[in-house]
Amino acid sequence: MREIIDFTNMRQIINKYGGADTKKTIIYQNKYYLLKFLNHAKQNKNISYSNNVFSEYLGCHIFNKIGILAQNTILGIYKQENGMIKNVCACEDFTGNGWRLVEFQNLKNSFPETPSSSNGKNTALNEILDVIEHHTDIEDNNLLKQHFWNVFIVDSLIGNYDRHNGNWGILVNDEKKQIKMAPIYDCGSCLYAQLTDEQMEKILKSETEIHNRIYNKPTSTITEEERRINYYEFISSLKNKDCNEALNRIVPKINLQEIMDEISDMPIISEIRKQFYKVLLTQRYEIILKKSYEKLKNKSGD
Repeated sequence: MREIIDFTNMRQIINKYGGADTKKTIIYQNKYYLLKFLNHAKQNKNISYSNNVFSEYLGCHIFNKIGILAQNTILGIYKQENGMIKNVCACEDFTGNGWRLVEFQNLKNSFPETPSSSNGKNTALNEILDVIEHHTDIEDNNLLKQHFWNVFIVDSLIGNYDRHNGNWGILVNDEKKQIKMAPIYDCGSCLYAQLTDEQMEKILKSETEIHNRIYNKPTSTITEEERRINYYEFISSLKNKDCNEALNRIVPKINLQEIMDEISDMPIISEIRKQFYKVLLTQRYEIILKKSYEKLKNKSGD
C-alpha cells in the first residue's frame, strides 16, 4: 500500500489557483502542488462532504495508466489548527517554465462563430466540435479532436459527470509560440464521489442498483439536443465516427488488472470503497466499452 503523506508542515505560499472550494498551495519536493480538501456534498444530503479527493487521485491515475497524460496526484492528510485531520489530494502544478493553461471555455469564447445566445460554458456537443475543428488559434485541430474523444471514452469508464469546458484545455507557450495538450486534471467528480461507504455497500448487494449506475448514471455534462449525453447509449450506438475511432484507440490500452492493483494500493480508503471501485469499473468497462468495441470490430468486418 502506498505511503500516506502528511502535508501539514509543508511550506505554503499564497494560493495561486481559483475556484470556490477549499485549496492551499504548497511546495513538496521542490514542486508546486494544489492541495485539495473535501468538497461539500451538494448531491447527497446524507453526508456533509463528498469523497472527491479519492476520485481526484484515482481518476488521474487511471488516465495515466491508459496513456493519456494527467497531472500527478498524491493522497495524504492535513491537520487543521483545531486538531482535525482531513484527507487531501495534492495535485502537481503542470504550468510554469513559460507554459500557461488556456481552458477550452476561453477558446470557445474567442471563437467568432460561437452563437451570440451561447457562451464558453455551454457544453452542447455540436458547439464544442465546431470550435475544435475550426478555431484558427489551434495548431492541430485534428489532434485536439482526437484528444477530446479519447478523454470522453475514459470519462465514460470512470463515470465523470462534470467534464465541463472549464476543466480541460491546452498549454500555451507565448515565447516559444508553441501549443500542446494540457494534462488531464480536475477528476473529482468521477467514481461516484457523492456516495458514502454505507451506500456503496448497499449498492454492491443489488444487481439492479449496479446496473442503474452503468446504464443510466452518471451522464456526461456534454449535451446533445439539450439533453445530457448518456455514456452507454451514445457509445454503444456507434453513431459517431470520431467516437468510434477513439473507442478503437483506447480500449486496447485499458489494462483492468493494473487499475485493480492501483486501487488495492490506495491508502486511507476503506475496503468497501475499494471493492465498489473495482466492481463498478469492471462493469463499466465490460458493458459500456468492451461490448461496444467488439460490436464495432464485428461491424467493420462485415
